[in-house]
This record gives sequence, C-alpha cells and structure tokens, in this order.
Amino acid sequence: MADEVLRKQLLDELKIVNGLEAEGVNFAPSIFNEYFSEHPEDALFHYCMDNSYEDTTKFHVPAEIRVGHGFGSQVQTNFKSPYKLIKEGSEFFVTKNEEVLAPFSISKAWVSYGKKTSDGVRFGSFLTTGNLKYGEGVAFVAYSDECALLQRGKDCLFCNINATKRRFGDLEQHQWKYPKQIGEAVKQAFADGADHFNITGGFVPERRELEYYIDVAEAIQEATGREDFNGTAVIGAPEDLKVLEQYKEAGYRTIAIHPEVWGENWFNAICPGKAEVGGGFNHYLDAVDAALEIFGKGKVRTQFVAGLQPKNELYDGLEYFAERGVVALSLAWIPNIGSALEGQRSPTEEWHWEVVNKNYEILRKNGITYDVLYDSLPNRRVLGDLFRINDHIDKGTPLFEDKRVQK
Repeated sequence: MADEVLRKQLLDELKIVNGLEAEGVNFAPSIFNEYFSEHPEDALFHYCMDNSYEDTTKFHVPAEIRVGHGFGSQVQTNFKSPYKLIKEGSEFFVTKNEEVLAPFSISKAWVSYGKKTSDGVRFGSFLTTGNLKYGEGVAFVAYSDECALLQRGKDCLFCNINATKRRFGDLEQHQWKYPKQIGEAVKQAFADGADHFNITGGFVPERRELEYYIDVAEAIQEATGREDFNGTAVIGAPEDLKVLEQYKEAGYRTIAIHPEVWGENWFNAICPGKAEVGGGFNHYLDAVDAALEIFGKGKVRTQFVAGLQPKNELYDGLEYFAERGVVALSLAWIPNIGSALEGQRSPTEEWHWEVVNKNYEILRKNGITYDVLYDSLPNRRVLGDLFRINDHIDKGTPLFEDKRVQK
C-alpha cells in the first residue's frame, strides 16, 4: 500500500511536468533576476529549436527546472498558459490557475558549461548534458543551428531551427561547429560524468553529413582516447542505405532516423522537404529497417511529434517500429515561435498524458527497458521518468542515480 501511495505521488508530480511541457509556462521574467545575477551559467542556450511560444531574446530563461522529487522540465515560455512560475521570498513554486501545485528549483549547469574550446568557443553554446545529479549523463551536441531545407522553402512545418538562429545566432555563437571543437567538448563532458553522446543538427546533403559525422567520430576518439564513445548519430534517411554501415564503422553505437509523423500523406504535408529530398515516407521506413540490420534491435531510435495527427495513427506508428525493436518515441508538439504552425494549438495536457502512457505501454510490451531507452536518448523527458517511477516502485531501482564526478 505504501508503495502505491508513493507511486501516485510521483506520478502526480510527473503530470505537472507533462502539463508544463504540453501547455508551456507563464512567468514574470523579473522573478529570476536575482538568481541569474548570481548564476548566469544556468540560463538557457537555444540548441537547434527554441521550444517557446514567445520571443525570449530580451530576458533569461532557466535551462531547466526540477519539480517535486526532481523531475525535470524545459521552460517553454507561454504567457497564456494556465501554468505559472512564481517566487515567494527565496522559494519558487509552480501554480496552475493560481493554485500552488509544487515547489521547484532551477537546475544547475554542468561544471564545464562555461569553459571554452581551444579556439575560444564556449562549450555551453553547443553542448550540454542532462542533470548529472539526477542520473542524466547524455552529452547533447548541436553541431549546427540551420537547416538546408530553408533554401527550398520547405522546412518541416513544426520546426523553427532557422528562425531560432535568426533570433539567437549573434547572442549565442550559433555557427557551424568543427569536429575538433566537438571532440574537446565531449572529452570534458565525459570527464564530468557523462556516459553517452548524442549529435544532431539541421538537414544537410547526404555526402556532407556522412563525411562530417565520420570526422566528428575520429575527433572524439582522438580527444578522449575512447574507441567506443557510446554515440548516437541523428541523421536523415540516406539515399544509399549502404552508407549506414559507415556510421557503425566510424564508432557510433546507436543511430536515430526520424520520420516525425506516421503515414505518407501526413509526411508529405508536414515534412515537405524531407519528402522531396529524403526519398519519401516509405524510404524512411526502409532506412530504419536497414539501420536495424546494421546496428541491431534497441540500437535504432525514431520519434514522432505528438499532436500533429490523430493519436490512433500515432499509435500505429509507435507499434510498427517498437515491434521491430526500434526505440520509438513521441514528443509533445510545441507550436513554437517562428515555425509555420506558430499560433496554432497543441492538444490538451490530458491528451499528451494519455499518449505518454500509451508510448510507455507499447515499448514495455515490446521488451524496451529503461536502460535501452536511455542508451539512445538525447534527454530523459516525461517518458523516461515514467519508466524510472515504475522501475523504482516495482523493482526497487534508484529513482535517480547521481552521475557527478566528485572533485
């Protein structure tokens, strides 16, 4: 009985995070002035996509907040959200419709966030880890903040990567990152406690993408001295599927290929550039199948933007991939500023909570454990924390396991 009471408490806290990420969050920027005057390193850098409804170029936003027992949420600014962050004295709280739900804290940046590459680029402008205190040791790299599909006028409708660069490029050093810079940053992240590396960026031509990713792998191996750097390469579906073998040969342990939505008609409508230059929806399915043959079950990730299509169709896509051994994920759609769908409405937080639980059920049914999920994730998010809660209650595993290197 005590275990079930704790499970409910933890799930209620996670529902708050789900609400924050589905609805965005309102706050008066001034509540963080004192904090950021003392801890400027904890402010958000905008990797690839700015997941906010509002323009935040004039004030600092926390990179992440921690609710309740420590469940993390991005701060996706939405001044119309029923969720609001407030400060009372020296403490912060999450409210909904003016009712206090839970206290929160601002996540501390990892120890080397403010350090620089040998040529003077701040690591924090292109690489971060999850919060090592809470067992999130993924080093996440955004090698570029632009997408070549812009030149064709065919960005994915939900994506604001190019708009994000226009707003934050000069403020946050949003330029292409060289392999040596990434190698140095990953070396430092691993020294701080990270145990996994995930690299992504905007859509680039196939040959350039492959050559770059191979150069990055070699730079990481040289910098870290690690042949196996536990890396995930996030790529577009290559025209020649045989080149997928070269990613494995370069040292990437896992790979991610994202169709974003399920079904050819949805794919053509939502991802017109990928449909035109990426071989179309069925080619994306073939690319995932080919990646499975090369990397193996549990070593290929794919994800959908939940909220762009009816959930039953989304479930069909999750089932299709998961039963083949793919780590198939759904992430809540944010109609973020600068995207073609800016100003539209994502489904309700209840809708997204149902989707998270269905995604969890599908993965569990098909043998995907938390360890398999974590091994290819760029971050844990709500789905991963749902795994952790149930594993903690049912199996006695730690809810969070501190990965920080004690110095």
